[in-house]
Amino acid sequence: MTAQLFNRKILVKQNDGRQFIDVVEDETHLSWVSTVDETIQQQHQPAVITRLADGVYNLNWNGLRGAMSTTMDFNRHTLTGIRFVAEGPQQFSGTVQLLNDDGTPDLSPFTNCQIVLAFWNAFFNRHDVSAVSRFVAPEFIQHNPSIADGAEAFTHYYRILFGPQGSLRESKRTVVSVADRDDLVYLHVIRQDGPEATEMAEVDIFRVRDGQLVEHWAVKQPFPNHSANGHPMF
Repeated sequence: MTAQLFNRKILVKQNDGRQFIDVVEDETHLSWVSTVDETIQQQHQPAVITRLADGVYNLNWNGLRGAMSTTMDFNRHTLTGIRFVAEGPQQFSGTVQLLNDDGTPDLSPFTNCQIVLAFWNAFFNRHDVSAVSRFVAPEFIQHNPSIADGAEAFTHYYRILFGPQGSLRESKRTVVSVADRDDLVYLHVIRQDGPEATEMAEVDIFRVRDGQLVEHWAVKQPFPNHSANGHPMF
């Protein structure tokens, strides 16, 4: 379970016309209020909330009309669920959207994978060194032996390389696949340090805590001239 979900307003729009503002108070309690009829609400409702994957949660609780089981996918902003009532199980679907305190949609990255990809594209493809201040923790732990620990050292190292005369000023790094486990995000990347540079395969691993990158590992491998098995690198 991620603290990023706690005490956040979630706009739930079911395809049957029902619409609610949900709040996940903690791992065992849920509150909601209907935006159509504010008399339909429930506070501090006991619930079982399970993280199924990065940004995907299952919520089970007893609603006003029976037991409920709902899956909220914040990657795709989708909602699927089953309502268990006297007539039998009723399936429903809809959308979910995190809201800011003022009620506007929160469009910032939510899941660990989204946070890492947002940083990656801003920093390594647009060469926006200010992305470090937005995404990287000050105490950033670095396992790349060329760079010292800390967000400041990370910024300084790449500011020179991304500069007008820097060797990485025209570089790009294309993410081919992404995976995550617990607080780690894994990127499998095609790295090219310039238009004429030889492509390399790279794996970058980031640890994410409370919405910030706190640790980084990287390994890279040149594309081989020959392969004993005939399979490509990607």
